[in-house]
Amino acid sequence: MKKRYSHRGHSIECKGEVYTSLVGGRTVSGSMLGIRQCIDWWCDTRIFRRPEEFERQSFNSAQSRSAETYRGIQIMSDEKQPGLWYILVRGQLLKGPLPKIKQYIDTNALSR
Repeated sequence: MKKRYSHRGHSIECKGEVYTSLVGGRTVSGSMLGIRQCIDWWCDTRIFRRPEEFERQSFNSAQSRSAETYRGIQIMSDEKQPGLWYILVRGQLLKGPLPKIKQYIDTNALSR
C-alpha cells in the first residue's frame, strides 16, 4: 500500500521508509525531509538539487557553546578562541579569561 502526501503542489509517495516524488521532471527518492527540501528549493529557485545534497549539510551543534551565570550576568564562552569568555556591558563587548571577567563584575558592582 502506498501512502501519498502533498507538499507545495507536488505529490510524494511512500513505500516503507523511501519517499519518491517528481520534481522538475525528474524522479527523486530519499527521506521525507530531503524530498521536502528538494521541492522547496525547486519552487523557490527553479534549480534542481537532489535530496542527498541537503542531507550532507553539517550544522554546528549548539552544545559546543557553554555559558555561566555569575551574579545574574550571563557569561558566554567564545567558540573561536578557546579559553576566552565574553559579556556585554552597557552595549560594549568585554572579552577575556573567565576569572578576569568575574573580577571585573565584582569590582564594578555589575548586577542585573
